[in-house]
Amino acid sequence: MKLTPAATLLASLVLTLPAIAADSASAALPAMSPSKTPVDPRYPTAAAVQINNLLITHWQKNNVTVNPPASEETYLRRVYLDIIGRIPTLQEARAYLEDTRPLLEKRGELIDELLASEGHALHMYAFWADILRVQSNANGGQGNMTSRPYVEHIKKRIRENQPYDKFVHELLTAQGKVWHNPAIGYYMRDLGMPLENLASTSRIFLGTRIECAQCHNDPFDKTTQMQFYQMAAFTYPLETNFTGISAEDEVNKMKRAAEKKPDQAAQARWLGIISENLGDFVRYSKVQALPEKRQLKLPHDYQYSDAKPKDRITPLTMMGEQVTCDPQKADSVKAFADWLTSPQNPRFTTVIANRLWKKVFGRGLIEPVDEMMDSTVATDPVLMQHLEKLMRDLRYDTRAFLAVLYRTDAYQRAASHAELQPGEAYHFTGPLLRRMTAEQIWDSFITLIHPNPDLPRRHGIDAEMASRILYKGKLSDALDLLDAQEVFDGSMKAALAYEASAQESKGLKDKFTAAQKAKDKPLMEKLNVEIRMLSFTSRTGIHENVVVPAVARLYTKKTGQPAPAPIPVRTPTLKELQNAGQQRDYIPVPGYDLDPAIAREEQRAAGTRDGLFRAEARRYGIDPREWDAYIATRRRHAMEWKRAAELDSPAPRGHFLREFGQSDRDMIENSSSDAAIAQALVLMNSSLFEEITKRYTQLGLNLATTQYPEDQVDIIYQTLLTRKPTTTEKAAWEKAKARGLDKPEDLIYALINTQQFIFVQ
Repeated sequence: MKLTPAATLLASLVLTLPAIAADSASAALPAMSPSKTPVDPRYPTAAAVQINNLLITHWQKNNVTVNPPASEETYLRRVYLDIIGRIPTLQEARAYLEDTRPLLEKRGELIDELLASEGHALHMYAFWADILRVQSNANGGQGNMTSRPYVEHIKKRIRENQPYDKFVHELLTAQGKVWHNPAIGYYMRDLGMPLENLASTSRIFLGTRIECAQCHNDPFDKTTQMQFYQMAAFTYPLETNFTGISAEDEVNKMKRAAEKKPDQAAQARWLGIISENLGDFVRYSKVQALPEKRQLKLPHDYQYSDAKPKDRITPLTMMGEQVTCDPQKADSVKAFADWLTSPQNPRFTTVIANRLWKKVFGRGLIEPVDEMMDSTVATDPVLMQHLEKLMRDLRYDTRAFLAVLYRTDAYQRAASHAELQPGEAYHFTGPLLRRMTAEQIWDSFITLIHPNPDLPRRHGIDAEMASRILYKGKLSDALDLLDAQEVFDGSMKAALAYEASAQESKGLKDKFTAAQKAKDKPLMEKLNVEIRMLSFTSRTGIHENVVVPAVARLYTKKTGQPAPAPIPVRTPTLKELQNAGQQRDYIPVPGYDLDPAIAREEQRAAGTRDGLFRAEARRYGIDPREWDAYIATRRRHAMEWKRAAELDSPAPRGHFLREFGQSDRDMIENSSSDAAIAQALVLMNSSLFEEITKRYTQLGLNLATTQYPEDQVDIIYQTLLTRKPTTTEKAAWEKAKARGLDKPEDLIYALINTQQFIFVQ
């Protein structure tokens, strides 16, 4: 739709409208004395009352006036955005607003339902992906073999509601190969950068910034460079940058010896390439502690008197209980994780309680949330201590913790519109008015398309990625069974094929260069295929002499039987040659086949979605003769319009999510909530706005149920803002209609550009 000047005027008129008045109804909880006994997660309302009492005391002490209660419509929209990251559908809103039960009862039930939903898991994934810098294609895309399983691991743990301390402990102790332990993605995210990983770990889980101390004593805090290295020494033994097979070091020694022998030198010069090809089976897929090999030492320019440059460092914690160990005698990684996630750690519990408080209210009791010092004091120290105790009482059940916070009286009040300056105290008289995150805006648009936004989908990596992981897993596990001599002998045989093709390859490459200069594209394509085919033939020697014997040994180990004959090498198709890294068939090995459950689960999810689509068609009164067209459209919606957490993390540059401030996930919490002109251009020119107004979207279906034009205005407001228009807004629309604006699309475009749509009130 082309935006008219009148539509722009309408958008500005609605943008300046006063906020909707608060409802006189209040869900305020009764007063009750705080309890020192542990909180029972089955009774979150009682725990919320304790927080209410502490806040009342804080308000009285600071002589502040509490915000009025939020209206039912405002509360409903807010709680959906905060818990599941999207606005409610019209059907969801009506079901809640027409419920005549007492507010405390129906709000409590809604909170619990939302927290237990798939929508909450998707929303919390975005929360943690921003903090943990989760990327679907980490390390320039080379590490997606590890990063994609890691993405699914985090989602799985959120769905399971794994206790936070266990979640962190699992990340910090993760070792092994990705097909056995996808949590290694936490360390692989900082491939080959153990000191940077330690700095991020401290900032994320201890709320303490120690990165400056990597180079010198921190001038703003007490952390010394020695303390930084002592902390880093716990996890430094972990090797992430594996580029070859397990026997690589010994094979390299044999290679150097062979290069000095006249009868082996010609073959030995190809072993580097062969080793690199073998390394492709394990690269970026393993984390392993090597305490003998990886011993942390101080930098060469260390300048303090407590040690000398290049001194070996023994691990030692920098706060709380002093923990130390010798990595060569004990598991220093586990010792570090045990200390960091302990309830006795002075900052671990504080940080997560404060982070979740900020998520609910828009501001932490301690700000910034990740820059704590010994001198740091919370806005309300008593409340902060109470929240820490609550988290420990709930045994780090973050979902139960949030269930308490969302039930507090303060959360159910109107939002505060004040723009706080750095260092300015906020007394939590209600949540802060916040702009939606990029993910919330996107997912709210997705809600305007989908009558059921959280569509059932199969969980886990897709079949293609699972197949690639199984393939690499089989070859990696097989190659681990060969000793260095076996790898060397097989590689020397494989080198004969490389030596034989070397001259032919040089001739082809010279011809290709000449064809490039002549700009002869047909000849270039022909020569490129010939070069690739020659390379394929050369690499066949590696597979026949190293990989096939290794896979045969793996088969025997798994089955106790002699291995069958290997599958003959098949000449690849032209398309396969054009795709780098094509997989070859080997001996089938039990345990390395694609799980047939993946296909069954995909089919089951697709069938469930179709059932929902048919139910939608019935609910909206669509003519049965149109059902096939409707279901086909909804299948397309399911494929093309997914929630943010179901897309790559982060989305590609230029995508709606990135334009609206989604983090690039290069740095911790690097998202932006700032408005930009580019965002208006995206809304004007993207296919997203066009899509939401089509016939078979939630918004389009809602409009189709109306009989009169004036009813459409109510439906548009209810679908987008979860409320009916005010008298002033109706008058503004009538004025706009007098100027020629009589299409629903004009009103829709105006509203999605207002603060009332884009902000969490």
